[in-house]
Amino acid sequence: MKRALRPLLVAFGVVGALEGALFAAGRAQTADVSSPAQRGEESKRIERERVERERELVERWRDTLLIDRPKEVLAEAEKHAADAPWNGEALALAARAAFMARGRDEALAWLARTPVAPETTAWIELERARIELESDELPKALALLLRDANERAPKLAPYPDAWLYTGRAWTRLGETARGAAFLARFVELAPFDVEAPSALHALAQEALARNDGAAATNYLRRADEHAKWQSYRRVRVLQVRESPDEPLPRLGLAQLWLQARDAERAKRVLAELLARCPEYAAGWFHLGEAERLSDALPAALEAYTKALEFEPEHVLARHNRGTIHRLAGRTSEARSDYERIVDGPRAADKTALNSHLALARLLAASGEPEAAQRRYARYRELGGAEALAP
Repeated sequence: MKRALRPLLVAFGVVGALEGALFAAGRAQTADVSSPAQRGEESKRIERERVERERELVERWRDTLLIDRPKEVLAEAEKHAADAPWNGEALALAARAAFMARGRDEALAWLARTPVAPETTAWIELERARIELESDELPKALALLLRDANERAPKLAPYPDAWLYTGRAWTRLGETARGAAFLARFVELAPFDVEAPSALHALAQEALARNDGAAATNYLRRADEHAKWQSYRRVRVLQVRESPDEPLPRLGLAQLWLQARDAERAKRVLAELLARCPEYAAGWFHLGEAERLSDALPAALEAYTKALEFEPEHVLARHNRGTIHRLAGRTSEARSDYERIVDGPRAADKTALNSHLALARLLAASGEPEAAQRRYARYRELGGAEALAP
C-alpha cells in the first residue's frame, strides 16, 4: 500500500517538499549546535553590546541635561519597555529631568519605577539624596548618604556624587570645615564634572573663612579654569546637536576631552566624527592623539597614517608617526618621515621645529655626525634652543 501511495505523492510534489523541509530543518539544527566555549563568547559579546548601549544612553542624556533640555530626556525615557530592567544611572537621569521639568513628586515617581538592574541601584539612592538636597531637606539627605553623622566617608564612597552631596549638605548646615573635606575629595575624584566649579568655589569660601588666602586664591583660579572648560563643553554639545554633520563642533568636543586627559571619551566623539566625515584629516590626527594618550601606539600609528592619506603635509601627524617608528626601532621609516617634514613646504613652520631636532638626533645616533650637525644648525637657525645630545 505504501509503495503504491508514494508515486502518487511524488506526482503531486508532496514527498519532495517534505523531504526538502526535513533536510533543511536538520541542517539548521546542525548549524545551531555550538560548543560551550562558543556559546560563552556569544554571551560575552551580547553583554558587551548591552553595556555599550547603556553607556551611550547615559552619556547622551547627561549631555542633553547639560544643555537644559530635560523634556527630551523624558520623551526618550517614556519609550522604555515597561517590563525591561532599568539601568539605575539612566533611571536616575530620567528622574533628574523630571525634577527639572515637573518638580519633586514627579522625580520621586520615576525613581519608584522597577525593575532596576541590581548592580546599578546605588544611582537611585544617590538621586534620592540629590532630590532631598535640592528640596533643602538637608538632614534627610545626610541620612541617605551617611551611616553615621560622624563618618568621614559616605556610604557610596566609590561614587564621586556621594562626596559632592555630603559636602554640600554639611556646608549648607553651617559645618563648612566638615563639608570642605567631602568637597575636596569630590574634586579629586571628578575634576571635570559639571559640578566641579561650584565645589571649588565652596572650598575657596571655606579657605577664606579660616584666613588661608593662598588656598582660596588657588581654588578660585581652578574654579575659573574649570568653569571655562564646562562653558566650552556646553557650547560644543549644543553645536553638535544643532549641526550634527559639521565636523568642527565634534572636533572641538574631542579636543576638550583630550585636554581633560579622558582619551576614551575623546575616541568615542572622534569615532562619531569620522563615521560622518571619513576623509577629515584633523579627525584622524586627533584620533591618533587619543590612542597615543592611551599608550595604544599601533592604533595611533594607523590613525596618523590615515590623516596623512588625506593631508600629506600634516606636520604633526607625520612627526608623531615618525616618532612611533623611531621608538619601535624602525629607523629608516622614522628618518623618511622627519626628512619629508624638514625638506618639505612647511619646514619653517613652528610645528616643524621638533622634527628638525629629531632628525639631527637620529642622524647622530646612526653614526652620521656631519649630517647631524647640518640638520642641527638648521634647527638652531629656526629658533631651536635644545642641545643636540638628548
